[in-house]
Amino acid sequence: MTQALAERPRTAPDAIDEAHLTRSVFRLAWPVVVQQVSFSMVQLVDVALVGHLGEDALAGVRLAGQLFWFSLTGMVAIGVGSTAIIARNVGAGDTRHASRTLNNAIIMSLAWGVTVGLLMWFLGSWALGMLGAESGAQHEGTTYLKATAIGLPFWSILYACNASQQGAGDTRTPMVVGIVINVVNIVVAYTLVNGVGGAPELDVLGAGAGFTASAIVGAILILVILSVRTEPLHWSLRRALDLDPRDARRVLNVGVPSGVEQAQFIIAILLFTRIIASLGTVALAAHGVALALQSLTFNVGFGLSVATTALVGQSLGARRPDLAERATWLTTRYSLVFMITLGIMMMFLGERITGFFVGGDSADEVTDIGGKLLFIFAFAMPGIAISLSLGGALRGAGDTRAVLLIMTVTIWLVRLVPAYILAITLGLGVPGAWLAAILDINVRAALMFLRFRKGDWKRIVV
Repeated sequence: MTQALAERPRTAPDAIDEAHLTRSVFRLAWPVVVQQVSFSMVQLVDVALVGHLGEDALAGVRLAGQLFWFSLTGMVAIGVGSTAIIARNVGAGDTRHASRTLNNAIIMSLAWGVTVGLLMWFLGSWALGMLGAESGAQHEGTTYLKATAIGLPFWSILYACNASQQGAGDTRTPMVVGIVINVVNIVVAYTLVNGVGGAPELDVLGAGAGFTASAIVGAILILVILSVRTEPLHWSLRRALDLDPRDARRVLNVGVPSGVEQAQFIIAILLFTRIIASLGTVALAAHGVALALQSLTFNVGFGLSVATTALVGQSLGARRPDLAERATWLTTRYSLVFMITLGIMMMFLGERITGFFVGGDSADEVTDIGGKLLFIFAFAMPGIAISLSLGGALRGAGDTRAVLLIMTVTIWLVRLVPAYILAITLGLGVPGAWLAAILDINVRAALMFLRFRKGDWKRIVV
């Protein structure tokens, strides 16, 4: 899969200001941060709205949210492959080919979204039971899953379009769409959960309806935008079903390892959750709230990671591996500064923030455990910064198999086994399981650093 890149030097891609590289990084990164905050807020709003309905509703929705991660396996495979190939094409000035890749990504994402939506509808209740949900939480989670399953085809299309635009260097359009869908979710979910203005009071079902409504609006909006644009990406409704098998295989060749990475990561996380579920509904509720809150902390690091992916892909497309390397180390440094700052904030404000999202008879206990979990998680922030930035660079270069191997080793051997020993055998409960997660993240960061420094990614052809 590798061969030497052409030695003839080329100028930097149009999207990269080599003389002011920091400016290019932040121009790409800050809209992704806003977009990711918006996407994270979609589920966080659901947690906030149903958290005051009691422990069963909260635990059910959070477990359903983790099953929702399964749908991301195909989305990530298509998204990563599309990002890497479109970035190379744009870096080489071939926008026609980039638009063809976008069309293929939309077709494949629609097929995946329909498939996973049907699975969630028919097998969701069984899966929640396998995760250890007690009867009340299982009922609430099933209601939420069925409501969100309808929106998964639209969410899948939205994910593919956003990934494609980010590869082309356009991160602002996905940001705007992300803000819109968050507003739609807040309005619809709040109205239907609480029965505002004469609307039916649907409780958990209302939260799921908000998710689906926002996904439909987002997918339609992004397709309209892409259909009226011509550069760097264009989508045509007349050619919407024109799948190019050869280009689709290129996308999947790069992206499937990332999809497998996501799949095995999710399976491991579900087993991780199963360990926590065995400790009771209160422990599971605290874990769920802390998990939703810590996902917000990923957004700055993820934004810089996406910027790195685009910069590396476009630089390699322009035959500038030196520029790709400079951009990666720059984003890594900034990511470290931001993530460490967020970690310090979590140490001191974790319990107070957790309490805002919790209600019911066990609110004090859930808040106490959740605050401890966020304090523990603060020690993972440097590792997250490094693994996100360097992982984004490796994916942008198409070195997805190496990332898959690193993730497989750390998640199964470094996280799961110690999690069971610390949480169950040694009786440390949920905090013990989270200590194992911290170990996993920091070992993963070290392995990503070694892989990137080796430099094989500079010679990969996608």
